[in-house]
Amino acid sequence: MKAAKPVVAIVILIAVAAAAYLLFSRAAQTDLLLTDVTAAPIEGAKGSVGVFMTIHNSGGPDRLVSARSIVAQRARFDHAVAGAGLAIPADSEPSLAPDGAFILMDGMGGDLQEGRMIPLTLRFENAGEFRTQARLVSPQSRGSATDFGLFGLGDICTVEDGEPAPKIAIEVEPDGDGWIVRVLTEEFNFEPDLVDGLHVPGTGHGHLYLDGLKLQRLYESEARIGALPPGKHQVRVTLNTNNHRAYVVDDLPVSATAEIIVR
Repeated sequence: MKAAKPVVAIVILIAVAAAAYLLFSRAAQTDLLLTDVTAAPIEGAKGSVGVFMTIHNSGGPDRLVSARSIVAQRARFDHAVAGAGLAIPADSEPSLAPDGAFILMDGMGGDLQEGRMIPLTLRFENAGEFRTQARLVSPQSRGSATDFGLFGLGDICTVEDGEPAPKIAIEVEPDGDGWIVRVLTEEFNFEPDLVDGLHVPGTGHGHLYLDGLKLQRLYESEARIGALPPGKHQVRVTLNTNNHRAYVVDDLPVSATAEIIVR
């Protein structure tokens, strides 16, 4: 009977090792990483919280299809162009950002005190479910971007008389399994060295969006979008000031859109 104890111990060790191997294999096969996961109460919307993060995708195309939290009555994608979720291009680092599509959670329970950790589950079409926690930060104010048909909670910069009035157009062309986006501008200069600085009329950078999801800032007139999941996708570029406000000329945002269809 005494000899049975070592056998039991060996069986337990094998089971633990097998579980660890499966866990490691699953982690090793996951091409997605979530970073800078934060949540901010939305000013003027009691019980509503916006969730923001960066999604690092080192693999193929995917799609963020849903979000939920046990402390919220509802979670949805705010400012998403399509109802099928948010497409994640291959080899990309898009962000759920205040000035783009983000997760809006309504009916939050408990005190929304800074530093609180909020449990969150995201489901991706290919990568499956990810469980994470969002750290509650200072409240996020609503800008006037939505009044001009722009994404998110950002603010705008109205071009005054006598200032350069930026104009924009974009071209999107296939490039292997992805696409090249070319930005054509007038009365505007990309100035990466001035980013986060004071506003200088006619200078700044661009924001590149896919179906409302912010893919990146543009500091030059060309960018690449990686392979996408099947469906119809909207590419949008806005021109923004050095302090990240969207340019508006004659009550119209300085932005351009194009469509990509993936079979």
